[in-house]
Amino acid sequence: MLSQADYDLLRELQHNERYARAYKKITVLLMLHLGQSMEVISASLGISEGTVRNYRQRYEQVGLEAYLQDNYQGYTGKLSVA
Repeated sequence: MLSQADYDLLRELQHNERYARAYKKITVLLMLHLGQSMEVISASLGISEGTVRNYRQRYEQVGLEAYLQDNYQGYTGKLSVA
């Protein structure tokens, strides 16, 4: 699944990552590469199997560089200032 260079890069990033969301995205790819099932990955990281599946699909669609970019925007809510 991963080239040796990508694997080495992800291991380095994983070691230095401070944010849980990014750490989990990196770890999902590493665990998939090592042959872990989606069930094991989701249980180990506390995320749903759907999230694991989405991460895998995103990586396959856009490649490693775009996958690692975090464009997450949280829900802003519906409360008005008034």
